[in-house]
Amino acid sequence: MIIDNHNNILKIKPNNKNFIQSFNIDLFQTKYKNHDVILLIDFIIDSNLIDSINNWTKILKKNSNYLIVVVDLIDEYLLKNKSIIFVPTLKEAIDFIELEKINKDLRL
Repeated sequence: MIIDNHNNILKIKPNNKNFIQSFNIDLFQTKYKNHDVILLIDFIIDSNLIDSINNWTKILKKNSNYLIVVVDLIDEYLLKNKSIIFVPTLKEAIDFIELEKINKDLRL
């Protein structure tokens, strides 16, 4: 469920893994095409969930958007995945997106 939409950053706190795995991100992109996404996850991330999050990441990257995953405990298993950005706090996720927007503007 979307808990906040501010400055083209959507904060989504899914209730469980099924939400992420069954979510139609393509359809979502029609309404929120120019939005970055922060997923606030407070449950265990397994390999199936990683695959689903990777799909979200690929679709968002097509529009030069970011997907940042906020998770309390970042272990070695999560760090091995180089295509998903994991951070421990919401503030770090917002800072990351803002810095990337600044870098993008500077390159133009």
